[in-house]
Amino acid sequence: MNSASTFSNGRSTRHPEETEPMIGQPEIDSLPERPLATFTANAHLHGQRPAANQVVVSHSQQALSQIRAHSISNLRSELGGVLLGHAYRDGEQLIVEVSAALPARNDDHGPIHFTFTADAWSQIHSERAEKYPNLEIVGWFHTHPGLGVFYSSDDVVVHTAAFTLPWHVGLVVDPLGNEASYFGWQEGTLAPIAGYYEQLDAQETPVAPWRVAKTEVWHTRATEQFYASYEAGADEAGLMHSAFEQGQSFTLSNSTMLGILGFVLGFFLLFGWVVALNRQVNSLESVVASLAGETSINAVSCVDAQLRIVAPVAESRVSLGEDVAILGTAVQPEAARYQIEYRPADGESWELAGVQRRQTDLGLLTKWDTSELPFGRYELRLTAVDRQNIPLPGVASCLIAVELLP
Repeated sequence: MNSASTFSNGRSTRHPEETEPMIGQPEIDSLPERPLATFTANAHLHGQRPAANQVVVSHSQQALSQIRAHSISNLRSELGGVLLGHAYRDGEQLIVEVSAALPARNDDHGPIHFTFTADAWSQIHSERAEKYPNLEIVGWFHTHPGLGVFYSSDDVVVHTAAFTLPWHVGLVVDPLGNEASYFGWQEGTLAPIAGYYEQLDAQETPVAPWRVAKTEVWHTRATEQFYASYEAGADEAGLMHSAFEQGQSFTLSNSTMLGILGFVLGFFLLFGWVVALNRQVNSLESVVASLAGETSINAVSCVDAQLRIVAPVAESRVSLGEDVAILGTAVQPEAARYQIEYRPADGESWELAGVQRRQTDLGLLTKWDTSELPFGRYELRLTAVDRQNIPLPGVASCLIAVELLP
């Protein structure tokens, strides 16, 4: 996602695919030692156990709650902030203890854009000094609402620019898809981390609602151009030479970083993907409303909290011709998949709107294409089925009515 950030004092000009660590072994040797078992004994493992060459992330429940609260505060735009804590080592194993998270509060963000501005860095340093003076910045986090979890080439640039220490990590959260993944340095290159630990320090059950996504890092030509311009001392790269601790920022230039290809892709992205995304996000506004209790209307029709359409709200009106985002909860333990169907209110036959093949806790179930439908009242049905597409016995479908307006 388009991002901007700053360089740290220990900046490096290495390409992220080089095999040498960003900072030398003396930096790692200076870390205090603590046994890995200290961080795993009373913790819940999300995903898989990190490999020996991956940073082990140990997360306090307070930090996870802070990230989750910020991630759902605005589902129209990417949001982000920094992770605070300490780094340790157990032999060759690097360990990051994340104790708190500070949101970056600024207006320079959008549906596929998040930026660390100079004002945001100033605010972060001020809040850290006031609230967490004994904690260090150990990484960053940002959201991809409805876009999935991955590290874009711009995310790679941000991480490489501002988070150069071998134990610096980045967390990407999709608050609509309920997925998340950590990324970190592995032998000098950025890659996904298989999993992370949640300390059960505030309650005995995990608070993180996200599944650990199987994901990847996107290394593109834009990243290579960034390194080329930086090493050549280009004027654009000169903006990136500012010190991380001083809170100066840079913004990626499409003319320099992406060139003509980036402009063409950006044009179609703006009028294709972003327009469609904005339509989807408009429908997703009800997610926040649902958290405030406005989904009680749907709860009347869908009494099973494990199988419930959350949005659209029953008896609501939606615009004909849009891809209507259908959100909900589908976590029946015995279900192989979930069918989302529709029919006219006076009709008999159901048509398939989409299929959800995985457990979803308050996330996107499918997008209902209404472009070729006549206006009027419709019924939507969410059904849990087995591997033969037969409805599960004893499990009632969720059924709501909506109206398509011309």
